[in-house]
Amino acid sequence: MSNIVITDDHAVVREGMKFLLSTTDDLNVIEDFESGQKLIEYLKSNHKKVELVLLDLVMPEMDGIEVTRVIKRDFKDVKVVILTSYTAEEYVRPVIQAKADGYLIKEMDATDLIESIRGVLEGRAVIHPEITKLLKENSDMPHQRNILSTRELEVLGEMATGKSNKEIAETLFVSEKTVKTHVSHILTKLEVSDRTQAVIYAIRHNIVKL
Repeated sequence: MSNIVITDDHAVVREGMKFLLSTTDDLNVIEDFESGQKLIEYLKSNHKKVELVLLDLVMPEMDGIEVTRVIKRDFKDVKVVILTSYTAEEYVRPVIQAKADGYLIKEMDATDLIESIRGVLEGRAVIHPEITKLLKENSDMPHQRNILSTRELEVLGEMATGKSNKEIAETLFVSEKTVKTHVSHILTKLEVSDRTQAVIYAIRHNIVKL
């Protein structure tokens, strides 16, 4: 029997998923929460008995992407499956980058949903076919071909707030020359000609958040 926790800010979704999974003999819902904060608090003392979290993507205060990042950082043995109605790239890419174990959509067939959850529990990364198609169609974007380093992402994030190179240098405790080098690399990797285009590209593709 695999222990599952459901987190969704809509009670009807939680109740529906609990009923669906109760029809199986191997999937056991032990808790459900309406917010990511409550889930994280629960996992702090109960993560060892949780095998999988079924997680909504868009929730107030702490969204599914942020929750996934925290779980994968602090509770590495807990598998995360995003269950959402959102299929646009700006939602999908950050979930994949956050290392979720599955991306499923609420409109899928109940039998397929259950089998997908079982697949994740067996160690497979399970992504809905519609999402897989989307990822393949958009796999040739500059930020996919030219991965930004952690420091470049930090610089890009500061650029998005409107800071100058000098201000970024002070924030990151590096020289202004170093920041200029990072900015140059960012423009090259994103295949844009100036800082404004880089920021617009980053926001459009959810590389940084404002």
